[in-house]
Amino acid sequence: MKNENSIVSDGAPAIELYGSFHLGDIELVIPVASLQEVVNYPSSVTQSPLAPPHLLGLFNLRGTLIPILDLRQMLCLGDDAAQPAGKIAIVEAGDARVGLLFDTTGEILRVPATLKVAFDEAGQAARVICGALKLDGGDRILPILSVSALFGMRDVPQLRHHATSAVRRAQQAQRHQGVSFRVADVHLALPMGAIQEIIRVPALNPSPLADEVCVGMLNLRGTIVPVIDFARLTGAADKGATPSSEKAAGERRIVVLNLQEMHFGLLVDRVSSIVSYRDDELLAMPAFSQRHVDLFAGCLVHGEAGAIILLKPDALCGHARVAAIANGHRTLYSGKQQAAATSARARSSGARVTCVTFHLTHLYGVPIRQLCEVIEYPEDLVRAPGMPSYVPGVLSLRRELITVVDVRSFCEMPAHPDPGHAKVLVVEHRGEKFGLVVDALDNIVTIDAAARIKVPAMLMRQAANALSDCLKEAVELPGRGTLMLLDLAALCARLAPPERAPAGRANALA
Repeated sequence: MKNENSIVSDGAPAIELYGSFHLGDIELVIPVASLQEVVNYPSSVTQSPLAPPHLLGLFNLRGTLIPILDLRQMLCLGDDAAQPAGKIAIVEAGDARVGLLFDTTGEILRVPATLKVAFDEAGQAARVICGALKLDGGDRILPILSVSALFGMRDVPQLRHHATSAVRRAQQAQRHQGVSFRVADVHLALPMGAIQEIIRVPALNPSPLADEVCVGMLNLRGTIVPVIDFARLTGAADKGATPSSEKAAGERRIVVLNLQEMHFGLLVDRVSSIVSYRDDELLAMPAFSQRHVDLFAGCLVHGEAGAIILLKPDALCGHARVAAIANGHRTLYSGKQQAAATSARARSSGARVTCVTFHLTHLYGVPIRQLCEVIEYPEDLVRAPGMPSYVPGVLSLRRELITVVDVRSFCEMPAHPDPGHAKVLVVEHRGEKFGLVVDALDNIVTIDAAARIKVPAMLMRQAANALSDCLKEAVELPGRGTLMLLDLAALCARLAPPERAPAGRANALA
C-alpha cells in the first residue's frame, strides 16, 4: 500500500484501521476494533460433538474457550482447507468471541474512510463481506469481513453468559465427581450420580427398533437396556475418526444410565478416569445455533488429560432420539421387565455398591465413594529429604499437597514396568490426602452386597504382607475371576498412623 493512504492532516477524512489476512490467494481485512489478538494455531484442540463441519474445535485461551472457525467452508472458498500451522485471529462482537483460521497474517492498514466501498445488504455473502477497500488507485481490492454479520450466520458459536459473582461463589464450595471417557476423538464426562454402572460390551441382542444409532440391547438383571452408539448419535464418527465398532473390543464399555425412569446404555470407546471438579471450574461452552448445545454443561481443563466436555444427563434424556429409543424399548418390554425386576430383587438382598476396579498385579476394587478422583501419574513430583522409599514425592493438586504412595513399593512388589502409564487414586484419610499409584484403571462395576464373600485365611496369607489386613472381602465376576475388595481406610491407616492425624477430624473413608 502507498504511504499516502496512511497520511492524515487536518480536515482530511477519518482514518479507519484494518488488519489484513490471507486465505490462499484471497486477502481479507477485518476492522481492528473487532480484532482482539492473533495467536498461533494451538497445540491442543478439543473436538466438540454435534458441531457443524466448519467448527474445527475448541481451545483454551487464558480461561476462555475459543471456537476455531474454518472461513473457507463458511465462505464457500473451495475445498483446500487452511493448514493447522496457520494463524488464528480472535475476533469479538459484544460478549461473543471466536477464532478465525487464516493461512498467514498481512499488515495493519490505516485507510481513509473515503476509500471504503460499502455493499448493499442483499444476500448472505453481501452481509458477511460488507464492503471493500479500494487501494492503490483501484489496483488492490480488499474485501471487508463484517464480524457482527459473521456472528449472525447459522451455526456460528456463541459463548453463554457466565454466572454472576454471587452464584460463582456459591458454586466454589461443592466439588463433584464424574467419569470421563473417549468417544471417537472426543473426551467427554458424565456426573457420577447419573451413572448406574459401567460394563464390558457383551453379546448384544438385536433391537426391534429400526434406528442406526441403537446397536442392540442387553438384559441387565431383568431390565432391558438399549445400547446407543454415542459416536453415531453425536456425529463424531462422521469426522474421520475410527467408528466405535472398529475400536479395540477390549477397551470398549457401555455406560449404563438410569435417569427419569429411562434406562439406556452409551457405547463408548474407552473409560478414561474419574475426575473431580467444581461448577465454577467449568469453562463456558460455545452454543451452536440449531444444535443440541444444551447437552453440554461446560468444559473442564484437566491437566494432562486435556479438555473434557461435561455432558448434562437431563438434557441427554431429553434428546429426542435418545428418548425415542429408551421409551420405545420400555414400552415394548414393560411387562417382562417388571416381572424380571421383581424376581431379581427377590434374589438380591442388601444394598448395591458401586466400585472402581483397578490392576495391581491382581484385580482389586474399592467403593467409588471412597475416592476423591483418579488422575494420571504426575511428572512434577517434589521429593523431600527423609521420605520413605515408597513415596516418590509430593504433588500439588489445586493448592493441596498430596502424598503420592507407590503401592507396589509399599507392598514390596516388583516395580511397575512403565510408571508413566500408571494411575493415581486420590483418597482422603483423617484430613490427609494420599495418591495411591496403581497399574491401571479397569472398570466401574455395581455389586450386590449379598455377592460379597469373606476372603479365606489361605488367600489372605498369599496376599502381599502390606495388604494382608486390608483385604477382607471378595466378589466373583463372571468371566473375570476374583475381584479383591480393598479396605482403603485400613491401608491409609498404615500409611498415616493415628498419632499423626489432626485431632477431631473425621475419617473420610469411614
